[in-house]
Amino acid sequence: MKEIRLKIEGMSCTACSGSIERSLSRKIFINKIEVDLINAKAFIIYDENLANTEDIINQIEKLGYKAYINKNEITNNKKNEKYIIAIIFAIPLFIISMGSMFFHINNELLICAIQMILILPILYAGSQIYKKGFLSLVKMIPNMDSLVMLGSSSAIIYSIYMLILYITGNIDSLLHNIYFESAGVIIAVIMLGKKLEHNATNNAKSAIESLINLAPKTALQYENNTTIQKNIEDINIDDIIAIPKGSMVSLDGILLDNQCILDTSLITGESKRVYKKQGETILSGSINYGEQFLLKVTTKTLDSTIGKIIHLMQGIKKAPIARIADIISAYFVPIVIIIATIGAVLWYLAKGDLHFSFIILTSTLLISCPCALGLATPLSILIATNKASKQAIYFKSGESLENLSKIDVVVFDKTGTITTGNVEVINFIDKKKIDKNELLSYIYAIEHKSEHIIAQAITSYISGFDIDKNLQVSDIQTTIGSGIKGNINGKTIKIGNAKFINLDSELIDSTNTLIYISIDDIVCAIFEVSDKIRGNAKELISNLESINIQSIILSGDTKECVKKIADECGIKKYYYSQLPDEKLAFIENLQNENKKVAFIGDGINDVLALKKADIGISLSIANDIAIKQADILLLNSNLNNIYNAIILSKKTIINIKENLAFAFIYNICAIPIALGIPYIFGINISLNPMIAGVAMGLSSISVVLNSMRLNKA
Repeated sequence: MKEIRLKIEGMSCTACSGSIERSLSRKIFINKIEVDLINAKAFIIYDENLANTEDIINQIEKLGYKAYINKNEITNNKKNEKYIIAIIFAIPLFIISMGSMFFHINNELLICAIQMILILPILYAGSQIYKKGFLSLVKMIPNMDSLVMLGSSSAIIYSIYMLILYITGNIDSLLHNIYFESAGVIIAVIMLGKKLEHNATNNAKSAIESLINLAPKTALQYENNTTIQKNIEDINIDDIIAIPKGSMVSLDGILLDNQCILDTSLITGESKRVYKKQGETILSGSINYGEQFLLKVTTKTLDSTIGKIIHLMQGIKKAPIARIADIISAYFVPIVIIIATIGAVLWYLAKGDLHFSFIILTSTLLISCPCALGLATPLSILIATNKASKQAIYFKSGESLENLSKIDVVVFDKTGTITTGNVEVINFIDKKKIDKNELLSYIYAIEHKSEHIIAQAITSYISGFDIDKNLQVSDIQTTIGSGIKGNINGKTIKIGNAKFINLDSELIDSTNTLIYISIDDIVCAIFEVSDKIRGNAKELISNLESINIQSIILSGDTKECVKKIADECGIKKYYYSQLPDEKLAFIENLQNENKKVAFIGDGINDVLALKKADIGISLSIANDIAIKQADILLLNSNLNNIYNAIILSKKTIINIKENLAFAFIYNICAIPIALGIPYIFGINISLNPMIAGVAMGLSSISVVLNSMRLNKA
């Protein structure tokens, strides 16, 4: 199976994206397809033995849309401006048609001819609506364009029919029986509405697009005291690149120079400048504020920080609530066509009035377009995710955004989550069992193989001593959440917590984290390490409590250490000495109690819990495995953004429900009026086709405006 992502031009509503999904899913070579209306793209998994990319693109284009692999090939800017042509000619068309209501017209044929001339450029401007509407209708997957095409076409055909009757002397009045202005104004309003929707979605997508545009496409590879410009795809791990003053870091790497000054606001949302020292990690997306420095590359393009962020923001997995609108839209359009046709026929049989039946048919078709329904969910989610990204909160999908609103319990790992992760050794207890430098050499050789933040703190501490850094280690074994061991010169060295060392005696009490070192099962030393609580941890816990969300610490550290952190933060429930499988079981037990659980962690020992939780949140960009399992990624140091994300999620779901309610109520009220139901009860209420078309366009605009309120949420 092969995966492709296509950019699709020409979709206007959920029925459009749904028609593409349904049409392609019928093909035997399509394994999976998801079409995102707002971002105008499709994610497709297909059997490359049965078809190729061109075959898939051809299938999409047969439905009247354009599909591209390279987004830069899209040239819909000119097409988007055709709405101006439609409006320019619709205004005089409307004015001339209304003139017959207030003035006596002697030459009705001349006025009719002028209207027919004015509608031609409007039909040209809206030709894509007719093309897509017709093709979708032929494929038996009608969409919004199909309704507009049928409604406006019936208005034009009926008007031509009335013109023929007038010329042949079968009717006395012409201008009150033609609807060229209805067809023209409908198309102009629809195109204007699409333009407004296009602008709204483009504004919401600006963060993604600006990030993509700003992301460096090239890098300066440094070799033999010279630099060569290369595409970043051609830069390999361990290559050295130069970052000039004012340039963006293109790939993650290790700083080779003594120091540098960075602006990391693009990826963290924090505008303060950051100082880095030699050997520290530099993240792609940072801006160099100082002199040029050299960087040893540690990631490829897609695995870099900025690459991951772009990938997250381009995710197209739909929220469950969005699928409700998709399902309804799939059936809504064909049902409306059937209802409109039946209604028109029944009224003709009842009254024998062709003109009245035409009004019923056209008005019902035009007022029932599901565009508002299609916009209700995806536009709200897009605006919300854009707002979140400005606070360095990145959702992997609309599903993540929706699920976060349902959370009852937030479970925290301790180190690197509630605490800063800037672990440092504050005490070293030497048991004097062997020479200190030899002992430290053994510890360094083992811990140097680990990426754990405590191991990094210990190696940093040991680096200041005169030790042998070239010892060879064999049989390295890591027990996640407990410790690490290896063999050096025939000796077995263990480094970890008391449980990992199998320590029954020599335990000491401390509110800090204790790391024990044993050589051949003899305890030789103890490291006491400390970590600081994040500045806004207490604020987060208090805010979560204010919205009835419980906070729990689940840590592998000692009781004393965990209790100290819990007391400082105001967390009533905490659990200590937790192994990865015990964390997993704890999450499962909460879920068995019908709790919706968010787990926040950053290390390998958190992966199982991150995956099992209803929402996994990672505050770290250091551990790639944790990021892949998390549903939400937080890149700055403001821990309270977890609370902000939950509030935004809740407001977004409320906004979506408002949009859906408006779309449903609108159609529930409008369709019966368009069908002439009030006439049955003696109420003389009717809908002119033009008014119906304008009302449909305004319903979509109302949904857009309501969604945009999230920008101020």
